[in-house]
Amino acid sequence: MEHNVAMKIVVVGAGFGGLACAKHLAKSESVSVTLVDKHPYQLFSPLLYQVATGGLPEDDIAYPVRAAINNLDFIKSEVKRIDSEKNQIQFADNRIMDFDHLVLATGSTGTTFNIPGVEEFALQMKSIQQARAIKNQLLNTYEEVAAARKAKETLKVVVIGGGPTGVEVAGAVAELQKSMKKEFSDLAQFGEVSLVEAGPRLLPMFTEKSSKKAKKDLTELGVNVYLDSVVDRMYESDIHLKNGKILSGGTFIWAAGVAAYSQWNSLGETDKSNRLKVNEFLQLKENIWVIGDGANLEVKGVALPMVAPVALQMGKHVAKQIKNLQQNKPLKPFSYTDKGQMATIGRRRAVVEMPNGIRLSGTLAWLTWLALHVAYLAGGRNRVSVVADWMWNYLAWGIGPRRTIID
Repeated sequence: MEHNVAMKIVVVGAGFGGLACAKHLAKSESVSVTLVDKHPYQLFSPLLYQVATGGLPEDDIAYPVRAAINNLDFIKSEVKRIDSEKNQIQFADNRIMDFDHLVLATGSTGTTFNIPGVEEFALQMKSIQQARAIKNQLLNTYEEVAAARKAKETLKVVVIGGGPTGVEVAGAVAELQKSMKKEFSDLAQFGEVSLVEAGPRLLPMFTEKSSKKAKKDLTELGVNVYLDSVVDRMYESDIHLKNGKILSGGTFIWAAGVAAYSQWNSLGETDKSNRLKVNEFLQLKENIWVIGDGANLEVKGVALPMVAPVALQMGKHVAKQIKNLQQNKPLKPFSYTDKGQMATIGRRRAVVEMPNGIRLSGTLAWLTWLALHVAYLAGGRNRVSVVADWMWNYLAWGIGPRRTIID
């Protein structure tokens, strides 16, 4: 008696897109799904900045991959090479794995635009390790200044990049500095945060009204906002702008842009952000698919943004298309449904824009932001823990767990 061999599908990357794709495919008994990632957890990256500023413990935003999906093989490793002709991937330890279909969901990394000094002196925030490094530096700087091992000027923080991440980080740092008054009453006055944006306004993808609201809220929190300010070069203790201004500080956080990993550029045509250009079905070739931040799909001449909602919808779409191929059904083009955008600036401060034209700000927008982020978190324990931490921090102006602090 003959048995049908299950279609072997390999998904590389356990982010929003990769996990959504794998979860959808794993429901089918006629496919064998292998998910590969160098970390055994899915990172809820929209809340990384809260780990970086002490608002949440890091395990609140990391959910074990194996617990998230049943009927799936997970391999904790890095993919070193993809052979699109032989339909094989090679792992870091040189193991080889065959595939019938490959889904690349490898995400993105920070880009420095080759500005001198950024790589050496700025802290980025694309991983748990990087968020932990920011948190350690922010909090340990107070200890170092208190012990007179560092100058008071090192308590100044400069955030570069006025998009949602930069705005959220700047607001959170300002609130962190406010909370430090309880423990360092004689030093907190020297804490200062500045936000540098190269363009004429913050949140350039939002409406001008929301941009102005975000700037107003940040200013009220004590953030110095510098618009039309392009970073020329960076040193250990100061940043030089092209307009001649020099900003001093002890911590520089780079939130000015992301790019896909250049490692996969040889697989096809890419854009200036290293994103692989795919067809309307999200295919690179018949059995290789690209989703999330690594995919360039243009809609009306503009590439879809590198954000989580795009990755989620792409992941589900590709899973459905692979099933369509298996059932000899025609492929359907990917169509993105814009569900709006939001950014939080601090407690009871946020901006929300819906595709139907509804615009929210203030407390209602903040509560909407909280509810949506809790809903998208993987795992009931994570949701409960995040809500509990937020409630405590809101009531007590706390700065969260410090167990990752390096002595």
